[in-house]
Amino acid sequence: MNLNKKYLVVLAGSPRGGEKTWNSLFKYVVNPLNADLAICTTDNFISKNILFQKANFHWIMENPDNFEDYYSNFFKGTWREYLEKGKGLGLFESGLIHFALKDFVYKNYKEILEKYEYIIYTRFDQYYVDYHPDLNEDKVFIPKGEDYFGICDRHVVIRSTDAQKYFSIINYIDSNDALLEVPAYPNCESVYKKHLQNSGLINKVERFDRISFTSSLRNEPTNWRVPSYKIFFTKNLMIKYPDEFLAAIKTGLKNNNKITYLLENLVVVIYSYYLLFRKFFGDLIKEDKNFICDEHGHLFLSERYKDLKICPECSNNE
Repeated sequence: MNLNKKYLVVLAGSPRGGEKTWNSLFKYVVNPLNADLAICTTDNFISKNILFQKANFHWIMENPDNFEDYYSNFFKGTWREYLEKGKGLGLFESGLIHFALKDFVYKNYKEILEKYEYIIYTRFDQYYVDYHPDLNEDKVFIPKGEDYFGICDRHVVIRSTDAQKYFSIINYIDSNDALLEVPAYPNCESVYKKHLQNSGLINKVERFDRISFTSSLRNEPTNWRVPSYKIFFTKNLMIKYPDEFLAAIKTGLKNNNKITYLLENLVVVIYSYYLLFRKFFGDLIKEDKNFICDEHGHLFLSERYKDLKICPECSNNE
């Protein structure tokens, strides 16, 4: 490892997605950016997979019986009342864990983070289909889309000088001030946006074209969204969010020679055309877990947005 490198990629959460997903990380992110890699997960996920073998840093948290215990040990304010407002919306079910991992990373590895110019903080289950941009600005870079009444929380690039502000999300939700401004739809994305606003980082946010989609293996355990779409010609590779997938493939086709890109990514490109076909004939396809946004025709999987008749991707939460 070389602590004078420009980028540190931090994967946090449960190691989901499988080796095809993780190989895409090395092909499109780690290798072209000459980045170091840190993996942050709990000790029940220690493995000999490709990520554990290639990672420069292994940041392993002791798996608590209940993640609420982590909060109780370090925070004494309003975090519980705040998180419970998002029960059933993913904030309590998923945010409880992801916020704790962010706090764990900064509390224990601040000195390492500060050795790098940029930190790419993302998830294990991001399948990359185009090269990550090489950045040289004092910004907070977040992919476009997947905002769900807030702002996408699956991938971010920050300057290491902004690490304290970025990773302090539990400090925010543990405050009385946060309770006074709970979003109308308190999910992970809307609370994440509130935190960025409170920290001042929202003023640095710049969006870039999506280069990855959220993947899963069939029957892989999940705390929130269960995937329903299996990619053709793969053994068990699934996608969770169709529009995210289509946006990523669109970026890859736009930024690369189309023939070369098609040959290198044949399976996912074919599947993207299949989904586009489904979107075009969406009114003929009736599935309980799918709906077509009335406003823009986006295909979404979530039952919880059906009654809105407009997908969260189209909403304006300002």
